[in-house]
Amino acid sequence: MNSTATARAPLTELSQPPPAPKFGLEFDDRSFLVARGRGFIGRNPTPPAGEQTTHLVALTDPTGSLSRTHLEFGIGTSGLWVRDRHSTNGSEVEVDGHRTFLEPGRAVRVRPASTIHLGGRRMRVRAVDSRAVTNAVTVEWGAATHAGAGRERNQDTFGTRPPVFVVADGIGSHCAGDLASRAAVQALLDLAQRQQVTEEAIDSAFADARARIARIPVSDGQRHPGTTLSGVIVTRFDGVPCWTVVNLGDSRTYRLDEAGLHQISVDHSIGQKLIDDGLIASAGSVPLRNILNRALVGDVAHSPDVWRLPITVGDRILVCSDGVSSAVDDSTIRRVLESIRDPQEAAEALVDSATHAGGRDDVTAVVVDAVAISPRP
Repeated sequence: MNSTATARAPLTELSQPPPAPKFGLEFDDRSFLVARGRGFIGRNPTPPAGEQTTHLVALTDPTGSLSRTHLEFGIGTSGLWVRDRHSTNGSEVEVDGHRTFLEPGRAVRVRPASTIHLGGRRMRVRAVDSRAVTNAVTVEWGAATHAGAGRERNQDTFGTRPPVFVVADGIGSHCAGDLASRAAVQALLDLAQRQQVTEEAIDSAFADARARIARIPVSDGQRHPGTTLSGVIVTRFDGVPCWTVVNLGDSRTYRLDEAGLHQISVDHSIGQKLIDDGLIASAGSVPLRNILNRALVGDVAHSPDVWRLPITVGDRILVCSDGVSSAVDDSTIRRVLESIRDPQEAAEALVDSATHAGGRDDVTAVVVDAVAISPRP
């Protein structure tokens, strides 16, 4: 992204038409991607020689029900299509509870809310919005998440319902981290129903999140569920559009503007506390540096940090779990955000970079662009 050129855009609505509808694929481990071009799914998918491929999705399969290259998918003029690649155990499309076997080699169009069964694995088709006008700001966004290596379930959850864009990362040392992160995001997304999001409304949303998490059942001897949460809410303050940044835990919110990349949120961790106290310069080699001293849990009312920053056309926000920030350094994050204009592609590139860096944690990135601001009537 050329942030300088973008920032000089006029403060009016964009004249180009809205982007074409997008289709998201959510897998049963809660990994998620937006389908672009053509892709293949399987244990170790391989595209036909010499053919262009956008996605190669490798799924773990302890039961051996997936073929090496099991399913193909792509975007055509009529939307999303899938094709079974003559797999050993076949593929099925489920719509409204009715399952239909896919004839091998035949491309079939699928619609949102469908579920594709690939052997013992599943993926759900979702419609994905990526552009909206909220509080006089035109925003575009993209999001991607991937389960950590060897993990059965992704404990990260993201929410992109304007004006709210948040990421939550369930605490791995507690039980039901995936349920806690989902409950927290759902509570924050309820703010999208309000005409005006005030600090009191944000406090109420966090209280609701704690209450939802407290209702998650736990077995005797298990630690109560908990999660981090970070993100932005597009608001107005004294008539000025603002990013209202919220944070609790060590997921992060960054801002890229003409001045460069800046981490807005501050980690609530032992490592960050030692840095703040001047005892160390970097937490990279400190034992237990990732232990949280504040998080979103049901039985303790930790207060979130809240910042309010005026929005400038050309701003790019990154919200991510620590699976990104712990695996990818700030210089790489900045390079990706500056070089990839499309926010969906930027989010996917960051998730890919973190995944290929060897980290075993769940990885989630949400990228939000402020592309225009409407003048006040």
